[in-house]
This record gives sequence, structure tokens and C-alpha cells, in this order.
Amino acid sequence: MSTTPTAAGRAHGSTAGRSAHQARRAREEGAQMAGVTPHQVGWALVAAQFSLIGVCLLPVGPVLGSGQLRPLGLVLLALAAVVGGLALLALGADTRVHPVPGQSATLHTNGIYAVIRHPMYAAVLLACLGVTLSTGRVLSVVSFVLLVAVLHVKSRFEDRLLERRFGWQFAVYASRVPAIIPQPWRSHAR
Repeated sequence: MSTTPTAAGRAHGSTAGRSAHQARRAREEGAQMAGVTPHQVGWALVAAQFSLIGVCLLPVGPVLGSGQLRPLGLVLLALAAVVGGLALLALGADTRVHPVPGQSATLHTNGIYAVIRHPMYAAVLLACLGVTLSTGRVLSVVSFVLLVAVLHVKSRFEDRLLERRFGWQFAVYASRVPAIIPQPWRSHAR
């Protein structure tokens, strides 16, 4: 769901768009009044992400199936390495695990960032899914599902911060480029 109102909503002062924006702002102000900063929220999300990655990698617990999905898991691990490598190449010095943009960060919209907004999250999910399919461990399946939820929250949190930082430029970019799953059927050149 997009956090930016549609063009029609902006033109006519949509109450639905304003209500969602006001609700989000109220949550953010409530968190700030409770003494929680965006950096603290970011570190909590990073800690949850890396904890779940660690759990996914644990070689313990019951195994599902007979390893028939191991080749697919290995392909996904290789794809994760490619996606992650392309993201690192595109980001360069702006690479960071924390979702709050650095002071000198720029809005990256080319390379793999022209296809998906969060390629590092996509790479992490591909890698964890690859491990899960390769090992077939129940614990990996559970941690993967939880990791999907954490990275969804983290990507939305990061998108809000990027929209606040880069304004209409990010809003236009986010309206054209999907968050994590590429959509080749959708035109990215508007």
C-alpha cells in the first residue's frame, strides 16, 4: 500500500489520504513522546533481522521432506549473491544495514534500484529461502516467515524516512518501482 495519496486525492484533498497520513503521523509522534527515536526503531529492526537470519542458519530441529528442493535452494542462494552484489555496487559508500538514511545519502534510482527499491532485503530473503529449501528444517521455515514480516515492516519504515527526506522525488520513484518483488509487467519508465 502506498503512503502517498493519489494524484486525484492530492487535487481534491482526499480525506482518506489525509486520514492515513494523520494516523501515521500520530503513531510517529506517540513513539517520539515515549522517547523512541527513529534510530532506536531502526536498530531494533536490524537486531530482529539478524537474529532471524541466525536462527534460519541453525543446524538444529526436525527436517521436512527428503532434500528434493536442495537444488532450488542452491539456485536461490546464487541469485541472492547476484542481487546483493548488484545492490552493493549501486550503493557504494551509502551501504548500511540501518534503515535511517545517512546524512550524505543520496536517492539511488538506477541499476538494480530501477527494478526494486530494496534489493538488499530481496537478497536476504532469497538467501534465507535458499537455506530453508536446502535444509528443509522446520526452524528455518518459521524464521523465514518471521523474517518476511520484519523486512516488510523495515522496508515500510525506511520508505517513510526516505519520503520525508527526499519528498516528491521519492514519492514518484516509489510509485514506479516495487519494494522487493520485481514486477516486469509494470512499466518503470513513466
